[in-house]
Amino acid sequence: MNVPSVIIIALTVALLVFRLSKDIHSGMRWLFGLLVFLPTSIRIELPGALPQLTVHRILLLVAFVFLFSRVAGSKAKEATPHLALVISFCLWQFLSAVFGMQAGEGFKAGFDYLIEVVIFYILASKYSRLTDDCTGVLSAFCYGLAAVAGLAFIEKYLRINLFASILPVGSAEFAESGDIVSTYPHRILLGYAMAMGIPLALALGAHSRERSRKRLMHLILLLLIGAAYFSNSRGPWLGVVLAIGAMAALGGAKARRAILGVAVLSAVVLIVLPGVKESIWDLAAETVDPDSVKGDSYQARWQLWRIAWAEISRSPERFLFGYGRLSTEHMDLNSKYYEGEGAQANIIKIGHTSWDNHYACDLIECGLVGLAVELILFTAVAALLFQKWREGEPPGRDLMAGILVACLVFMFAMTNVFIFAPQLTYLFWALVGIGSRRAALVSNEPNYGAATPQPCLESGPW
Repeated sequence: MNVPSVIIIALTVALLVFRLSKDIHSGMRWLFGLLVFLPTSIRIELPGALPQLTVHRILLLVAFVFLFSRVAGSKAKEATPHLALVISFCLWQFLSAVFGMQAGEGFKAGFDYLIEVVIFYILASKYSRLTDDCTGVLSAFCYGLAAVAGLAFIEKYLRINLFASILPVGSAEFAESGDIVSTYPHRILLGYAMAMGIPLALALGAHSRERSRKRLMHLILLLLIGAAYFSNSRGPWLGVVLAIGAMAALGGAKARRAILGVAVLSAVVLIVLPGVKESIWDLAAETVDPDSVKGDSYQARWQLWRIAWAEISRSPERFLFGYGRLSTEHMDLNSKYYEGEGAQANIIKIGHTSWDNHYACDLIECGLVGLAVELILFTAVAALLFQKWREGEPPGRDLMAGILVACLVFMFAMTNVFIFAPQLTYLFWALVGIGSRRAALVSNEPNYGAATPQPCLESGPW
């Protein structure tokens, strides 16, 4: 038994129960912060094909039971946006498993999606209408990501990964390799988590009227940018550029002023620390050089589309249903199609597939129909969030901009990495649930310190 994991799980569950019992809104904010902070290596192993009992899932179960017990008996109903599409993609994964190469693992992956996406999305969506101040939830995400960034700085300069030193599984392999991972299973996923947090910190900083709160969010913003740089990966760096650029376009004047300050500070850093500029420039130059390792890695991500299409075209069954979830972990495709960095991605070592293109992976695993359902779902989500941003008015519009941009960064990440960190998935679907509920997040002067009024817990819509 993994004793450190059991101890950490017991402590976090006790903390969550205490916070939920004292104030459900405070407890839910703690839940969201913990979901993006805690590593997946904190888990209890279950036998056979049973889903992993991770700390995240245990906390979700506690919150789910607690929240539903508080609103039991409410007669008001409200549809969860795009829930039918979310469930459809989940059911298609189970159907793909029936026709797949590894049915047991396919069903296990389907249950993972059911827990980490379907059930969590319902939980986040239902909670979002129980509070008139969603800034608390967005702040919780920023605090959780700031803690991740803080550990990344410690790991960078002290060469200590705190969780890897006490947990026998998870990020320990990467910590030993010299990569900066903090509490995430891979440096690239760490970088994208930071990139998703950047628009939230910008939005909250622009939204807040409290000078101390504004300064805190700007400090968190700088922490996130620094930790994203530590990922030493082009994808997250492009995610940061996308996040800042999109916030400059969609955010208000206050957000743009903060971005200008970041730009000036970044210019100073590049001048004072020329090594930073050289690192960024070297990676960018290698990307367009097909003979370099990084250039080969970049080309491989595009080549995965051709590989996936060739494999599903072998039969009508594969074309429609694919090979089933997790089938790519058992398919020898590297030696068949290409050589280079992609061929060196050993799944036993790194714990995930070599498919650094999540959409292409979904194509080969779930078939054309599965990918089509997923793309329709993401398009519908993006369209709804964009509509809510257009309908919003200041200051809530800045918050909607932050939510929309963070979700777009997640969708972009799936083009060049496989998302096997549930922390990113929780963050994405929580933001979808919050953002799709309101034309504007209504609190003009967020009361961060006090509990939100709770009459809606007894009579609010469910």
